[in-house]
Parts: sequence; C-alpha cells; structure tokens
Amino acid sequence: MDKSKVFEEARRAAWVSIWTLVGIGVAEVLVSVFTGSLTLLADGLDSMADALVSFIVWFGIRMLQKPKSKLFHFGYAKIESLAAFMAAVVILILASYIVYHAYERILHPTTVTNTEIVMVTLAAAGTVSLHRAFKVRIVAKKYNLVSLNLDAKNSIKDGTASFVGLGTIVAAYFGVPYMDAVGSILIATYIFFMAYTAFKESTLVLIDGIKNPELQNQITMHLENKFNVKVEKILLRPLGQEFSAQVHVELDKNITLDRAHEILTQIRNSLIQDFKAEDAVVIPKPV
Repeated sequence: MDKSKVFEEARRAAWVSIWTLVGIGVAEVLVSVFTGSLTLLADGLDSMADALVSFIVWFGIRMLQKPKSKLFHFGYAKIESLAAFMAAVVILILASYIVYHAYERILHPTTVTNTEIVMVTLAAAGTVSLHRAFKVRIVAKKYNLVSLNLDAKNSIKDGTASFVGLGTIVAAYFGVPYMDAVGSILIATYIFFMAYTAFKESTLVLIDGIKNPELQNQITMHLENKFNVKVEKILLRPLGQEFSAQVHVELDKNITLDRAHEILTQIRNSLIQDFKAEDAVVIPKPV
C-alpha cells in the first residue's frame, strides 16, 4: 500500500471535515443568539470544538509523513495518538462548559423564541454532520488510522447530538421550558463519553499498551510452525496504527552463523510481511 496515497486521502478527509464543522458551528451559534436556545448554542460550540479536533487530527496525519530524524529514531508514529489525546482534552473542557451553563438555565429557565427555526437548524446540522462523518469513517477504517477514526466518531456524535437536541426542542415547543437546558446536558453527556473513549484508546498507545493480547499467541504459533523454532517470548510496542516487535527465539547452538542469520532474517521478514509490523528485531538464544 502506498503510504503517501494513504496520508493524502486521510489529510483531505480531515481538511474537509474541519471546514464543514466550522460552517455548521458558526451557523448554529448565530441562530442561537437570535433565538436564545441553549441547546443550539451547545450544539454549535460542540461543532466548532469538533472542527478543532479535526484540525489536530489533520496536523497529526501530516506529522506521520515526516522521515525519522536524529532526535526521533523511531519516527513520528505516536504523534497520531498524541493528537487524539489532545482532542479528548479539548472536548472534555467543552462538555464541562456546557453543563455549567445548562445548570444555570435550569435554575433560571428562559423561553426559546422562534423554535421552528431552531428545529430546522438542528435537523440540517445533524444531517450534514452525519453525512460527512460516515465518509470520514470509511477512510479511517480503510487505513486503520486512530486519530481519523476518532474524528469520524466525534462527527457521528455531533450529528446524533443534533437530533437529540431537536427532540428536546420539540418538547420545549409543547410547553416544557427547561427541556432546552436538558437538551444541552444530553449533548454534553455525548461529549463526555467520546472524551473517555479517546483518552482510553490514545493513552494505551502512548504508554505502550497492547489492545490485542491474542496477537502474541498468533505470532508465536505462526513462527513455531513455519520455521520450526521455539519462541521464548514476544514483546510488542504500538506505533500509532502499526507496531514494532521484539522476538526471542531458541536456536540449536550447533548450527552455523550463516544458517542462524538466514533463519533470523526470514523470521523478521515474515513479521513485517505477514503481520504488517513496522519493524521487527529477532534475538536468538542457544537451546
């Protein structure tokens, strides 16, 4: 797979997502000023924060293309997970801000004016967000990009939150004034959940946590069956959407150095080709 092509498509998806969400957010905030709807304001701020998330993701994907350097011997693969972590911090702060203002609105409820305009705006925002989100998700799943997948999930959350907000505004339209504040709290709950998911996924990568424990067993069985060696242990290290591997194997102490080098090279190549490891180190030990 051509990595430059992968990154180009991923960057384009994130870039379009940025400006789509900015447009939705600005429109919702402007309408909320006119109508006084806290739900619409919350959804608009959510969209603009999601645009910031998309920008961080776009920047992270750009950094993935940088070659290894004297300072970063293993390249910039983990910057994608760092971008996802930073995005989670942003959306967590946003959710707290929305909850605080919703609490104030419950204590001092106000009437939303022009609720028909609010409902139309929320429906339009939700439809556009979901359409864009599923397009980004296709690219994220295609290339297994963590940060872009977060961006897609965040946009899906943004779209569904708009429809949840629409439901609460409909209730407010029929005479339940505090439902506007309830709608903003529900949107904040969506955001808290996404922040939790992002923190969990990105921190696992940043602290070298392996989310696929079965992979070690799969590699062990593959190497022992294919190369007739005893695998002592396997150490895996996540690198964004890829991983590096350190494999300790037992070899007959009587084989020649040339034969040992040949076996170790074949094992390393198999890890890279069959398991898509970014890099692999094979360490021999005499039986």
